[in-house]
Amino acid sequence: MRDEKIMTINMKSAYNELYKYERSETLHNIWHQVYGEDYPKELNPDSPVTITDLRKIAQYLKIEPNETFIDVGCGRGGPGMWVAREIGASYYGFDLSETGIKLASERAIEFGLEGRAEFSSGDICESNFPNNHFDAAISIGAIAFIPNKQKAIQEIARIIRSDALFIFITVEEKKPHLVNDYRPLLSKVGFNVNLYEEIPGYNDRQGEVYKKIIENKKQLIKEMGYQAAAPWIMEAKMYMPRLKIFRRVFVVSNKQNS
Repeated sequence: MRDEKIMTINMKSAYNELYKYERSETLHNIWHQVYGEDYPKELNPDSPVTITDLRKIAQYLKIEPNETFIDVGCGRGGPGMWVAREIGASYYGFDLSETGIKLASERAIEFGLEGRAEFSSGDICESNFPNNHFDAAISIGAIAFIPNKQKAIQEIARIIRSDALFIFITVEEKKPHLVNDYRPLLSKVGFNVNLYEEIPGYNDRQGEVYKKIIENKKQLIKEMGYQAAAPWIMEAKMYMPRLKIFRRVFVVSNKQNS
């Protein structure tokens, strides 16, 4: 438990620092070169989410315009608010980073969500939301970085209403001590798994992104400064050799009626 607390505090500090800086044009260009028109540059995403991914979330997230979904690990909020705008629902952005939440809240008007968007920061494993508070939940790329994934999923189950959807995109890493499959974690806390599929082409595209980040590291540092560029360069060096044991999955689940 103490190790999880330390990891969460360190992660919060890292993201607060990262969100202080805008992405460089070179970094945006790298993503665009690899993902083409499927890269949603205007959303300034914090994970390799695509327009295809977002349209798929909007397709499955069938809630009414007067209902609200929570975006767990929303970061700057762009992808989640895009979904809210697309389906006409109200939006609640939630992230560990206060800096991320500040930036997200400032962008709500861009997405036409004035009066239909709320934000707060905190640890999803220890949220203070009432039981059955939200009508659905999404998470785009964040679950993989939460130290206690089972506790996070359990908390998400608590704060959404019965039969509500929890849709998320995450990465599995095929190692014995890591999560290789999220279905047992979901079932354990009362979720039915409706769809669980690998996102095709992720490893090849992400490998190309990492390769280009390493090739352009001097330019990234020049444009962003060392502190902002370093996490991207370190991630590329660390994860590029390990991509063969990763897979990115798209998951649709719903909370069983209680």
